[in-house]
Amino acid sequence: MRFVRVMSGGPACEPNCPEWISAEGKIVRGSAEALERVVGALAGRRLPIFINSAGGSVEDAMAMGRLIRSKRLAVAVVHTRIAACPASVSSCGEARGVAESAGAYCASACTLVLAGGVERYVSPLSFVGVHQLMQVLRKTTVKRAYKVRYVGIAWFKWEVSRKLVVDRSTSTIKRVADSSVVDIVADYFSEMDVGEPVMELTLATPQRQVHWLTPEELASSHLATIRVEGVSPVVESEGANGLGGDPIDAQSGAVSVLVAKSAAALLAGPGKIESAFSYRRGGGSVLATFQPRDSADGSHRAGLLLTFYPNGGQTRAAQFRAEADATGGPVSVAIPVRDFCGLARGGRMAVSLIERPDASQDLPVDNDARSLLDEACAPVASAGSSKTEPAAAPAAQPAE
Repeated sequence: MRFVRVMSGGPACEPNCPEWISAEGKIVRGSAEALERVVGALAGRRLPIFINSAGGSVEDAMAMGRLIRSKRLAVAVVHTRIAACPASVSSCGEARGVAESAGAYCASACTLVLAGGVERYVSPLSFVGVHQLMQVLRKTTVKRAYKVRYVGIAWFKWEVSRKLVVDRSTSTIKRVADSSVVDIVADYFSEMDVGEPVMELTLATPQRQVHWLTPEELASSHLATIRVEGVSPVVESEGANGLGGDPIDAQSGAVSVLVAKSAAALLAGPGKIESAFSYRRGGGSVLATFQPRDSADGSHRAGLLLTFYPNGGQTRAAQFRAEADATGGPVSVAIPVRDFCGLARGGRMAVSLIERPDASQDLPVDNDARSLLDEACAPVASAGSSKTEPAAAPAAQPAE
């Protein structure tokens, strides 16, 4: 399996295009370690995984799923078409690509990776399939013999040298996995909150066939939590762009756009300022919207110019100007995630009136911002937290 960090090549998203990790090909021994290296190089960014795979090693697939869940990443069944980077190339540099749901598939052991996502995106145009688990048994036969050289004189024979010759041969047998492997996989799906009929269909479908799960089966099992409409799961628009879709059912509690709101009295005169911050999962920017209001009747206040400091009034490492709206409507500005994430969790954000730079004031951040920050930025480990190591699994592998 090849892992590539990809940025959307669509022109509509510039300058803050969505990014994701493309995971394409067979899951083999070492795939989990390769994914861990790619995720570790993100410096805290929580990019979604776009996977397109027929399966492979169950052991590595479960390790990948546990890694994805521990990092709270989303997974989508998507094929990535990377510009100027054929599948035979192991590294694509700063890759630009297009995400396509149509024809993408996730079968066999790939479903274990999909199950690891905190949200699992599946399109009506993509396919998720299961079949019986296969166990690979390798038998190595060693034959030992000696190669002996003799010297014969008359009727006598003397040994001159003796050399050990070892002949090794390995045979591979694939068979339906035994109950111990089935139990491990069933426990894994339960751990990931994926229910029936996934295991029932896995056990009932012969290994030479694939049962492609219906939308109803994906929804009832929660193997898919977000239904992606259209030919691509990537939504590109000014300000808020990234991974988009609608919840399959109300039970999933899934949302593709997270919003945090705040309000505070204006220090530079009567009135108040309302703010809203929206982030689309997997996006490269946060859309900040400000609405000034008069205190008397709550009507829109026209002509207000703002400077927004996402890193706070003290550091002011980045500033963004929200242009005035003569009609009194809200003003918006797109903040790149890397700048917005300087905002302290549970802290405050600084806003200044451009015509009154001395009147800088803070906007409080309410609890709604925590979910947005957790999704857009690197999670902050709580005190006393510990790393959970993936459980070991036998060397079982579904048939291709």
